[in-house]
Amino acid sequence: MALMKALATALAATVLASPAVADTWPSKPITLLVPFSAGGPTDFIARLVAEPLSRELGQQVIVQNKPGASGNVGYQSVLNGPADGYTLMHNTVGMQAINPLMYPSAKMQPLTDYVPVGTTGAMPNLLVVNPERTPVKTLADLVQRGRATSHGLSYATFGPGSSPHVYGALLQKLAKFDAVGVAYKGSANAVTDVIGGQVDFLFDSMSTSIGQVQAGRLRALAITSAHRSPLLPDVPTLKEAGYAGLDLKFWFSLQTPAGTPPEVVAKLRTAVANVVASDAYRKAMQERGAEALSVPPSELDAFFKRETAQWTDAAQAVGLKAE
Repeated sequence: MALMKALATALAATVLASPAVADTWPSKPITLLVPFSAGGPTDFIARLVAEPLSRELGQQVIVQNKPGASGNVGYQSVLNGPADGYTLMHNTVGMQAINPLMYPSAKMQPLTDYVPVGTTGAMPNLLVVNPERTPVKTLADLVQRGRATSHGLSYATFGPGSSPHVYGALLQKLAKFDAVGVAYKGSANAVTDVIGGQVDFLFDSMSTSIGQVQAGRLRALAITSAHRSPLLPDVPTLKEAGYAGLDLKFWFSLQTPAGTPPEVVAKLRTAVANVVASDAYRKAMQERGAEALSVPPSELDAFFKRETAQWTDAAQAVGLKAE
């Protein structure tokens, strides 16, 4: 009887506390944790979100970088903290769908470990070549060259499971040609070697390669977005180039640990949706070669399940295995 009374008291306290949580949250600054180093897309998008999000919520939003183990260090750090909405993780679809395959020992289950707060953007990749070393003008030309070259082509990656690896391997699978993957630590070194002629092609984030394309040192053959970019209007989408199966969007999102009060999640979802839908945010993203990806709060859960499955299937299709 005493136990039943205690449970009833606890339940009543929870019910009564819910409106209080909704009314008082947030009462202190919010940390937006980026599980990668400063300077990359995951970082700069988080910083573009932080200021307008702080205005929406009426509290300071502080960006903190905690890199390591392909994002897994930051992932576990937020997950192990309190589920109160005061620490959010800025996630990538790679961490969402590919890291669980790459690092099974980490026992990551993003769809149950975390609750989606909102999508923040998408970063198109450009398929680029050195116009002198690989003198092709279209994706069809590159495919033909790959099929005709006895020793095969080479393509740059940022390691197994990275977006350049998944895009590059899928292109080979769909177009039926072979290329040797060359792993780099990041975009800067990979772009340098494509320009230098050491590697034939690369799928690179638009934000880091557009300058080289505009300067003529690289040629963009296609873009991994649903529509052409106004910054490079002459570059076709992969779908236009005949490879709709490669139409995968590399997106970013804010998430909070599972168990965060529903009222807090609802407030966060509304605030993030308002930020991403604003003209100022969209313009700032576009200027950096990124897209403001807006998914209505009511559709977030379905979006995450569908997109996670799509990327997981793509990774498995190219034979991605645990490290």
